[in-house]
Amino acid sequence: MNPYTRNITSVPYSQIFGWIAGTLLFLAGCGSEAPVEPVQKETTMASLSEFISSDEVWEGSSAQMEESFLMKDGLFSKKEGVPFSGTIKIRARNGALTALRNYSGGRKDGDFLEWHETGSLKSKSQYKFGMRHGYFYVWTKDGKIYSRRYFQDDLEDFGRFEDQGSSESGKSLAALELETWEGSGPEFYQKFAGDPKRGGLLHIRETEELYTGTITALDDKGRKEAVLRFSKGKYHGTISKWNEAGSLWEEAEFDRGDLVQFSIKNGKPFDPSQIIDLSQDSSKIDLLFKD
Repeated sequence: MNPYTRNITSVPYSQIFGWIAGTLLFLAGCGSEAPVEPVQKETTMASLSEFISSDEVWEGSSAQMEESFLMKDGLFSKKEGVPFSGTIKIRARNGALTALRNYSGGRKDGDFLEWHETGSLKSKSQYKFGMRHGYFYVWTKDGKIYSRRYFQDDLEDFGRFEDQGSSESGKSLAALELETWEGSGPEFYQKFAGDPKRGGLLHIRETEELYTGTITALDDKGRKEAVLRFSKGKYHGTISKWNEAGSLWEEAEFDRGDLVQFSIKNGKPFDPSQIIDLSQDSSKIDLLFKD
């Protein structure tokens, strides 16, 4: 007989039954403890939404952001000196949201949004770990598409759209939005610079472009005070002015900055045969605005 066989058969049956019973009890005990294992609870707690919500949310004005963060190879917190991860919300003085930006490890990551003063969406751009990745849109205040582009891993897909929007006209967004503008004196000087009334040129303050378009000036009570038309920073076309009673007081024609003739002066029809030539004396332009 094989010696190994003899050794196995010599083991008492009671001992074998003991081993089997112990093994079964161990397995039964493991099965009853499985439902209360803490692993399942930990997996449920570590949800994606909680990872996202754990990022920091910072809110403040543009000036406060400049004081709190440093942009150098990424966005860094000046206080902690570490790359910022989370969402930044920029608000105007009245509390309105003007911009929303997302970062991960100091790099642009996710949606970047901007709003016009009117509350309409101004722009949307998408990033992935610092690279342009997704749609880049810019809208005018009235919702028209100024520009649209698409990127994949920082490479532009030029065939995504038939056109890029009204930016193809060569005009800036500010120039398009201000083509027809209405506002008071203080608002005017926030948007424009220059004094064509004294022979100068009118510029768009934001971009320093020469202004082309129509401006409706309002007084402190919101009443129409003047309608001014410009071409490349100079008066061009019909210029009109109203008095406080709301009556048309003065009206004249300009050609590229030169006053050609009045049609109404001091509330009365003006002799159309009287031509004013500013080529010799540009100071005569003050005649139109003299009360």
